[in-house]
Amino acid sequence: MDLCLIDKKYFIDHPNFIKMLDPYNLNKQSNRMHLRVRIVYQNHTFYVPLRRNLKPAMRPYGKIGHEIPSSTRPNAGLDYRYALLIDDDSYIHPIDINNVSTMQVNKLKDDYLVIEKEFAQYLNGFIRVAKRNDIEKSPLYRESSLVNFIDILLS
Repeated sequence: MDLCLIDKKYFIDHPNFIKMLDPYNLNKQSNRMHLRVRIVYQNHTFYVPLRRNLKPAMRPYGKIGHEIPSSTRPNAGLDYRYALLIDDDSYIHPIDINNVSTMQVNKLKDDYLVIEKEFAQYLNGFIRVAKRNDIEKSPLYRESSLVNFIDILLS
């Protein structure tokens, strides 16, 4: 389990990406904590953002993330909709987990295999919907930043 920050250069190098968290706010984008999720899908690595206000993770149309609350951020969680595919480690900066809430770190460690499984299901669902060209019709995927990686995911 790796928690990290994504370098500003990543967002500068990809200015045309759409459906991103905090668009045009490089400082906020590069200071948002992400969890590296290693999914065996064409050997790509995905980074799922940790958000302060995710609840509820289960919506009427499907699961958008995984709740990772802390005492100061009870609504926090990982948001699968805004995952980024980054295969270049030069954009990634590991963080010291001692700077993260112990409650959240323990929850991440305990739930990591579940998170991998849930994200893999989300990713596979996105790919299925993308192949049918129905992303905009699907409430679970229409706001997904994965649209930026369709060429890679469908190749």
